[in-house]
Amino acid sequence: MKTVSLFKSLFGFSLSIALVWSQVAGAQESAKPAADPKAIVEAVAQELFGLVKAKNAAKTPDDQYYKQVEKVMDPVVNFPFIAGSVMGKATYKQATPAQREQFLKVFKDGMVKSLAKGILGYADSKVVIAGVDTVKADRVVVKQEVSAEGATHKLDYTMVKGKSGEWKLINVVLNGVNLGQSFSSQFKAGLKKHNNNIDQVIANWLADA
Repeated sequence: MKTVSLFKSLFGFSLSIALVWSQVAGAQESAKPAADPKAIVEAVAQELFGLVKAKNAAKTPDDQYYKQVEKVMDPVVNFPFIAGSVMGKATYKQATPAQREQFLKVFKDGMVKSLAKGILGYADSKVVIAGVDTVKADRVVVKQEVSAEGATHKLDYTMVKGKSGEWKLINVVLNGVNLGQSFSSQFKAGLKKHNNNIDQVIANWLADA
């Protein structure tokens, strides 16, 4: 499934994703050592809602708004890990440091703007934490249910604990659709389309989505 089309079809999913990240960010700044993921997610439920409601008054997103959303996401989303996984081991090893850095930038910008746009209009969505599955001591899946526009959607957030004790998000599954796998499929399709030219895949990442 194409990435932009996937995001556009998620409705209030973008709100819930960003909400979880904002809650984790706020809790990790104020709590040392870091609390468990469920407590973190539940800790600062109003932070992003305030941002969304303030921006709704202006109707349209702007650079300042994108920067605010990025500031929320940065501390708790492992963008380098996700971008590297999307490229795949073989391509990542083949890519130059400059190519890796450029893809990380393009990938991150695309995610931030897609999520920021999707958030608007869903400040009143109902968000419930359905539980936490412990995969390993340093890896958990936070389960969430989001009710918006008369429908309830299920989300699974894979979070990994770093060496310094911080929890970061590395993948999201939305109603059974694995976002990480979707991005990886898009990258592979780009390599095929552009004759394995990594620079062209990066340059056309958003256009090919």
